[in-house]
Amino acid sequence: MSLVDTLRQHRQTPQALWLQFTTAYDSKRYSLYLFFEGKTDSAYYLPELRRWRKQGEIFHLTCDGKEGVIAAYHDKRITQKISNWKNVLFFVDKDWDDLLNLIKIPQSSCFFVTEYYSFENDLVGPETIEMFWTDFYKLPQNEQLTEVIQNFQQGYNVFVKLIRPMMAWAIAQKKKEAELALIENRKEKGLNLKNINLNKVFGWDSEDLKPLKRENGWKNLKKVCAFNHKLSCDEIKKELKKLKNLEPKQYIRGKFELWYLINFLIYLTKILTTKNQTQRAMIKVQLTNENAIEMLSGKVPYPKSLNEFLEANLS
Repeated sequence: MSLVDTLRQHRQTPQALWLQFTTAYDSKRYSLYLFFEGKTDSAYYLPELRRWRKQGEIFHLTCDGKEGVIAAYHDKRITQKISNWKNVLFFVDKDWDDLLNLIKIPQSSCFFVTEYYSFENDLVGPETIEMFWTDFYKLPQNEQLTEVIQNFQQGYNVFVKLIRPMMAWAIAQKKKEAELALIENRKEKGLNLKNINLNKVFGWDSEDLKPLKRENGWKNLKKVCAFNHKLSCDEIKKELKKLKNLEPKQYIRGKFELWYLINFLIYLTKILTTKNQTQRAMIKVQLTNENAIEMLSGKVPYPKSLNEFLEANLS
């Protein structure tokens, strides 16, 4: 069998997660074994993990979501093989766990849970704009950068006000699902936020670099969600009131914040690469939804909580 045939066979017949782990695990080797929700998670964490573990191999496994990571932690076929838990680490997003209490995350020193909704939230901030300005645009840190960062923060505040009602509606939907599931003793079909394209929910002001309300935004939002219950205005207002007292990154889906960042940088790039600019940006790689995490990961500071977690397990 040729190499191409072998690779094709592996791609078409994926091994069970426990089998992948038990095949790779060797207690005598200085290796690191990591469990992630998905491929984007590994793209985010691996640059920092490689910095901490410069020697030894790193094996990472994709668990098909948060529940898959938790299931792997409880799988006896996996746990009975582990002799050193500091070399086996699990990474999950917090999501709305603090607000909904629907998923029980293991209280373990080898389990890392994001401080905010998801790891993408940590990629969105003024530090990212400054990094992109100096590293990708190749422009000096000056008054123009300060003005751009101020503009970014103003636009972010607008974004938060626009998306907060949407998040309140989604949380109310999730609570209704849990309530009906408890009453009827069956699992309700869940609200699916993964299919949402924010470009169909919000518009964009290409001059002021700010998101805008779209006329049919709410209609488009509800259309792409897999399922939604009829909610009263009071139910949504109740959640909205709670969210106003929270840090936005705790309840805004990380991929939605990333949407704002990507749009801001895409339109900023268009402005800075025009010929009439006094300081023209020179950028070789264009930022897109597909490559954003790979472009940004490892180039902006990781959260303090991650550093503390890695220090406790790997130092």
